[in-house]
Formats: sequence, structure tokens, C-alpha cells
Amino acid sequence: MMNYTLENYEEALVRQVVHMDQAVCYCPEFRATKMMHQYPSRRLQIARAIMKGEMEISDYAGEINFGAILSRQGERWQNFGESQEDCTDATILSRAMLLAKGYDSPATKEFSKMVADGAFASSAVWATPVVKDSKVAVLVDNETAGIAGAEAGFVAYAKAKGMAFANEGKVTFLGFEYFAYGLVTEGIAHLSKVVADLNALNVEKVVVLSAKAAYLLRHFVKKLDIEVSFEVAYLPEMLGAMPQRVKTYIYAGSFNLRYLVNGDLFNALISSDDETQIPTSQEFVPLLSGSGRINKLTIWQKPVGAEYTLLAADEKMMTAIKEDALHDIKAAKAEQILVFEPTAYELLKKEMADCDVKYYLEVL
Repeated sequence: MMNYTLENYEEALVRQVVHMDQAVCYCPEFRATKMMHQYPSRRLQIARAIMKGEMEISDYAGEINFGAILSRQGERWQNFGESQEDCTDATILSRAMLLAKGYDSPATKEFSKMVADGAFASSAVWATPVVKDSKVAVLVDNETAGIAGAEAGFVAYAKAKGMAFANEGKVTFLGFEYFAYGLVTEGIAHLSKVVADLNALNVEKVVVLSAKAAYLLRHFVKKLDIEVSFEVAYLPEMLGAMPQRVKTYIYAGSFNLRYLVNGDLFNALISSDDETQIPTSQEFVPLLSGSGRINKLTIWQKPVGAEYTLLAADEKMMTAIKEDALHDIKAAKAEQILVFEPTAYELLKKEMADCDVKYYLEVL
């Protein structure tokens, strides 16, 4: 029997609903719309009422509950010291419940059609160094693979460090979208296959290149009772110091900063010669006086957008979320933006055309 169900997460759902709204000013969806139903606890309050039969299901309620970007920004855990997992899990499972009760989600339908049409299938393979008896494998996620220069940067780094893998870097769709669109059963089947293919390599370690891959294979699989037989090594956690010669703004993204809570990792990885906060910068997302890294990474860095394939989105809301984050980035007056979240790279390259935007694999 599957344990990852809303019934088994009902206590977590209730805790999310009972919320004092202290973090509302940091919630991207609320900041964009000024509507309380876009605040995580209020969306889940609607879902709980439908689950309990206290409210009729409707397209309006469905749109609200499927509209979140799962950024983990402004959620209860950030103020009450609770598990940062609960709100995301309750959101995913509430979406599954709404589908089961008959909500016809446009986003879910569009995603299912894309899967059926082969939109996420890929035959691409990175030319990573291979040694047959290596105890280390590599997972190349489809989002990282979409960045020009990422393959060349990683392959050059691996060769320089004498790294060789048991496999070539076959591009893999991680499938977080299944869960984001409420297709939990299908998502478990997909992620189980990804893990089974890696388990079959009989390696001790799998190197992953994105925080999403690290989160799914380290943490999320445990909720789904998927057995992983290897250590998951996220490449930025393996790197030595990456000092930058110019004023550099680090964009790490939600999976890094709020799913893995990796702020301290990046603060140590990319040094700043002066950690003094600029007085006019915001308390929880400080800009720094020195050179090198000129921002301090915290759980409060604003997301520029969703970190999965976003479908049937409220374009006005997403534009406002993007502009809100860009306002902070532009205030830094950086010469370079170093990006560790693959879904944000092209957006930042386009929107910050006057700045040198690089993906981290390009500067290893």
C-alpha cells in the first residue's frame, strides 16, 4: 500500500493550515497578486476543506491549488522551525486529491499530452570519461543538459580531476513535473525507473549536477519507499573554492536554498573580501560591500520563476514574481551573475543582458 497519500499527511496538512501568516511578505505568489489565497497556508486551507467535504470542488479552487510554484518561500517552516518538507508534500498530495475528486486540471492535461508526445524523451548522451570498473556514475538531468557550454565545462573538469564514470552521461528526465501536477502514482513509477537504472550500475556513488536531482535522489525517494543503493554526490558540494575576480552575484535557486538549505555552502564556496552588509540592502537578502561574491545566500533569496516545466500558468503573476526577483538582482550592480539553477539560466541571460551571466559548469 502506498504511504505517500494525503490521508497519511493529514496532520502535516492541518499544521500548515493553522498559520499566523508571519512570512506572507516573503511569499512570491502573494507579493505578485496581493491575494491571500495565493499564500501557501490559505491554498491548503481550501484543499483541506474540499478533502473534508466542507467545500465543493470548483475550477476556481482547482486553479488556486495548482497555481503555486513550489518555491518553499514564505512557508510555515521558515518561521516555526518545522519540517521544510510538509508544505510541499501537502501541496503535491492535495493536487492528487483534487484530480481524484474530478478536477480537470488544464496543466495536468497539457503535461500528460507532452509526455505522450515524447516531449521529455531524449537520446542525447554527454561524452563523459568512462572506465568500465569505476564505482562512480554520473546523472545528467535534462535541464542542465539544455544549457549550452554545460557539457564541455563538466567534461573538461572531470578530465582535469581524473574523474571517470561507469556510464556515459545519458540525459535523464527527472520527472518532478509528475508530482507538481498531482500525478503521484505516475511520478513514483517514473522515479523508480530512474533509480533502478542507476542501481543496476552497481556503483557506490552517483554524481548529480543539479540541486533538484540531489533532492529527489537523497530525500524525496525516502517518502516514496524507493530504495537507493548509492551515495548521491551533488557536484557543488564536491568543489573546492571558486573565487571570482569581479563583483559576482550568486543565484542559487529554490532547490538549493530551500530544499537542500545550501546557503552556507555557496557563501563558503565563493568568497567575498568584505562581508559587511550594505546598509540600504534588505535584512534577510543582504548585499555586501566587497568584491568577489557581493550577496549573502539565505533561504529568502527570491525565485525568478518555477524550477520545473510550468504549464497553464498565470502569466501576469509569473511576470510579477520574475520582476520582483530581478529588482533585487539589479540592485546588486554585479559585473557577473553566477547561476546554480539550470531553469533560471536562460531567463537571467536574457533579462540581465548587460551583465556577464554564467552557469557554474562553465567556470569550474
